[in-house]
Amino acid sequence: MLVIEQAAHAHPWSRNLLADSFGERYFTGSLWQTVPITTTQESTEQLVGYFIADCVLDESTLMNICVAPKWQGQGLGRLLMKHYLQQCTLRGINQCWLEVRASNIAAQALYAACGYQENGRRRHYYQTHSGSEDAVLMALTLSN
Repeated sequence: MLVIEQAAHAHPWSRNLLADSFGERYFTGSLWQTVPITTTQESTEQLVGYFIADCVLDESTLMNICVAPKWQGQGLGRLLMKHYLQQCTLRGINQCWLEVRASNIAAQALYAACGYQENGRRRHYYQTHSGSEDAVLMALTLSN
C-alpha cells in the first residue's frame, strides 16, 4: 500500500498513518490484478488499488482511496467506490462522508457520479507545494 500511496499522491500518508488505519473502527477494500512474471510462465497477484474507511455507529468516512498510477483511468476507482458503498450498506451505515482536495476535479466527479454532494469546505486545509488549498466536504445518504 505504501508504494502505491507514495506514487499516487503528492502528499502521501506515512507508513505509520497507513498502519494505524487497521483496527476495530476501520474497514478496507482492495483490488488485485493478475500480472505475469516476466522470466517465467507463472503469474502473481499485484495490489492495484485500495480504500480505507472508518465506521462509527451508522456513519462512515472514506479516509483514503487510491489506485496505482499505472492502473488509473480504467474505472478501478469506480469499482473501489462501488465496493465501499456495498460494505457500508452491509454494515447498516446511513451516512457517508469524505473530503477531497479542491484541485482534485477527477475525484470530485467520481464521487458525484456515486451520489455524493458537496456540503461544505474547509479553507486552507491541505498543504500544497506553494501553500494550501481547500478541502471539499461531500456527503451521501444511503437508503438501507
